[in-house]
Amino acid sequence: LDWWHAHRYCDQRFAQLLFEPQDSERASLSKLLQSHRIRGSVWLNERDGVLRRPSRRRDHIVPVLVFGEKTDTRYVKVLHDFPALPAVTACAHLQWDTRTQEIATIFSYAVPAFINEFQLRGFVDEEGFVRFALIVHEHHSPYLPVFRADGQWHHFCVTWQQENGTWAIYADGKRRASASGLCAAGPSAPQAIAGQGTLIIGQDQDSLGGTFREKESFSGNITDLHIWQKVLGVEQIEKVRSCWVVEQDLVFRWSSDALEVESTVQEVTARLLCPECRVLEVSNGGFGYMSCLQSLPFICVYRKDAYWQLKTAQLESSHLLAGRVNALAERTVIPGNVFTSNVQALNLSVALGALDVLATVLKERETPALESSDLLAVLQLLKQVSDVEAQEGEELEMLEQLGQYYVEVTELILEEQNIETWSSVSQVIRGPMAVVELCDRMVSHLAPLLTAGRTRITIQHQNVGLRRVVLKNMWFGYSSLQRSLSGASSS
Repeated sequence: LDWWHAHRYCDQRFAQLLFEPQDSERASLSKLLQSHRIRGSVWLNERDGVLRRPSRRRDHIVPVLVFGEKTDTRYVKVLHDFPALPAVTACAHLQWDTRTQEIATIFSYAVPAFINEFQLRGFVDEEGFVRFALIVHEHHSPYLPVFRADGQWHHFCVTWQQENGTWAIYADGKRRASASGLCAAGPSAPQAIAGQGTLIIGQDQDSLGGTFREKESFSGNITDLHIWQKVLGVEQIEKVRSCWVVEQDLVFRWSSDALEVESTVQEVTARLLCPECRVLEVSNGGFGYMSCLQSLPFICVYRKDAYWQLKTAQLESSHLLAGRVNALAERTVIPGNVFTSNVQALNLSVALGALDVLATVLKERETPALESSDLLAVLQLLKQVSDVEAQEGEELEMLEQLGQYYVEVTELILEEQNIETWSSVSQVIRGPMAVVELCDRMVSHLAPLLTAGRTRITIQHQNVGLRRVVLKNMWFGYSSLQRSLSGASSS
């Protein structure tokens, strides 16, 4: 598996990826691995525990566009015939000029029907953050903070899909903003971003392919722009950030040959840094780095006390909960062994069905307390579900229902009669706080439910709840937003 999947594999089994061994342990560990016919490299965990920020990076040489001070003349035209885009992802590396706080247009895509058909804009706020806003069919998202205005290179992706108008903004591999309702499909809105348009980098088009304004131009550096005819998932965006191009549904690939560059825009090459992860070289016991996207062997490590608690829970298990849940679901929802179970990625509908059955069985149980193995199995399932994201085409009502079942199952395992059970696995999990952390991960997936008319989500079951709030989540027609900005600047 790659580094991120290896890390997740261990985490879902209540283990950790192997940490860098001490000098005194290297020889014996290498000998042990070789006895199991492992000869090459194996992944190592990062000491800081940050999953998505490996400590080492490698060079990736790319052509860069340099936009100096803001002008109404500097631009780059993309020489490409774009198809209609019912869904879209655009990603690039960006270095923001921090000398100005005026709005800057990163790219603008125009068609005859809508000059502002698809556009990404930003500015530096008073707190030193770059805020992005997405425009689709002349409808404008809020400006939301995505990364610090620190003069460093940052990677961003923006996504939008016709169904429900769901959009998201990612920066440096993390989702910074998302909601739905941005020009969703309907009788008054186009069904997709229109094809055969004009894409300009660095300027806002006030007419098709031209009429630029200095105050809205981009100042900074940009490279590695790629555009897909689909919404990329979190793991795909992480791969793109790691200098790996997702080929499926790619409609534009960054290339100097595909650009018409105005003469005052500089073209240079630069070295971007791509994540690399720590490895142990089994043959000689040394350490090194490899691309995190490589598929390598890995080792999941248990602390001794945690391992024995897991073994005890497994040996003492009656398997009644698993048997009842799996029989009702007519498939394996709860595996027989948390060590060896084949934990598979879930989609939204499978996760919903699994939690529905589990909640039903937990409510009907006559036994007053869960067994240790039952609690671990439920937590293992909650870990899986907390990684599920709504994919393109799935009903948002299903996502809200998933949140309701998640909260219900969480409340059931936190009931008072399970206090001793939690104590029995205290070396495996850090008590109920582990559930709080899982709920934090789960609530981040509820963002697509937020719309202009719904800025708050609360899902409650007795004493447990999830809440997602957007303090300001208003949609503007592009022309009315321009009027309000102009009025503010003149007052």
